[in-house]
Amino acid sequence: MMVENGIRYCDYSVPHLVDETLREGIERTAFPITVEAKVAILKSMVAAGLRDFVVGCGPEEPLVWDRLHLARDTGELPADTRATFIILLNCWETAFDYFKAREAHRQWIADTVFSFGMITYRQSTGEFERAIEAFRSIGAVRFKASVLNNFRDGVSNRSYQEICRQIDWAAGLGVEIIRINDSVGSLQPHVTQWLCSRLVKDFPQLVFCLHAHNDNGLALANTMQAIHSGFQMVEGSLAGFGNRSGIAPLEQVVKLCQANNIKLGSLELDLPGLISAAHQCEEAFLQLPSIYRAVSGKFETLSNYGVLNIPDFLETNDEKGYFVNYVGLHPQTLRQALENYSSAGLDVGAIADQELWAIVDSLKNEMQASIPHIESQYRQVMGGVMDFYRASTYTPRQLAVYAEQRIFRRRAAHG
Repeated sequence: MMVENGIRYCDYSVPHLVDETLREGIERTAFPITVEAKVAILKSMVAAGLRDFVVGCGPEEPLVWDRLHLARDTGELPADTRATFIILLNCWETAFDYFKAREAHRQWIADTVFSFGMITYRQSTGEFERAIEAFRSIGAVRFKASVLNNFRDGVSNRSYQEICRQIDWAAGLGVEIIRINDSVGSLQPHVTQWLCSRLVKDFPQLVFCLHAHNDNGLALANTMQAIHSGFQMVEGSLAGFGNRSGIAPLEQVVKLCQANNIKLGSLELDLPGLISAAHQCEEAFLQLPSIYRAVSGKFETLSNYGVLNIPDFLETNDEKGYFVNYVGLHPQTLRQALENYSSAGLDVGAIADQELWAIVDSLKNEMQASIPHIESQYRQVMGGVMDFYRASTYTPRQLAVYAEQRIFRRRAAHG
């Protein structure tokens, strides 16, 4: 294992890998998703080697949790498939009622990690303690706690002590996994390194993960820095789906770890399978595809063909497809295309540059002439897409009007 200044960068293992697509992704999408669509995504992720999933967040009814365990019991999913369910303390009683109604499935409850968020909610009245004890009463034994943070001003000694206070408090209640939440996505990687290294040193008995939001585009960097610094769990979601700018894209984390001999989770992970599942998520969530997104963008492996292709010049031999645009048109690009794709038996080396420049100029003129039509098509397509999103999304105002109507209708019916 290569270690520099106490930080490991390759050749090590991270034993725990948790996927949040079925929580963060579902929270982010503006459209309702069926349970069957969620289960189909779950099965694709399992096929790619993932085993540990956040499958819901109270006050949501745990329908995917139900389906996961039913599928596991019938052999539809592997026996080592595991579920985490997030319990927010400002609505924990609703979540508890749902699970109490499932008390007959005591083994399912015992196998589940109940992850508590907003643990400081009504702290003075012992709300966290009450919630933990209630879930214990129905058979829960595995607990995780999320420490929420606003890191926009970094981490001071005072804020670090508050983090430690919450960790000690949770650990005293039997919590064994601590999630450090970069709640507004403002951590910087050097601060992440300092914070995570210190937490691992100060709390060696606990499992830590970083829940890294991507508001500043640093979720991937912060996630990698956290495990380099000793955190033993990775959280992320396919394609980075999540609130605001999302969280760490799981397939990007996996690719980086595979490149640096960092073993994630309990099984070998199928990166192409994860990429395929990310595409499946885009379609299920009715999202515009991010075609050039790192690792899982559908056109991400397309490269500019010919003289502009630096990776080919460097002989990286990456798998890729190609496109040709106005900038890349050059006699040498034409020669390369004729050599690679022509079946006419031309002596490409004997074709003069002057003849090829004439072809370049002709194609440039055609490309320029097509621009108005292409731009018009794009505006029509995007206009339709935005109309679709606006028409299909519920707003808070619609929620208020809907509630008002039902309240007045019910009151009128009851005199």
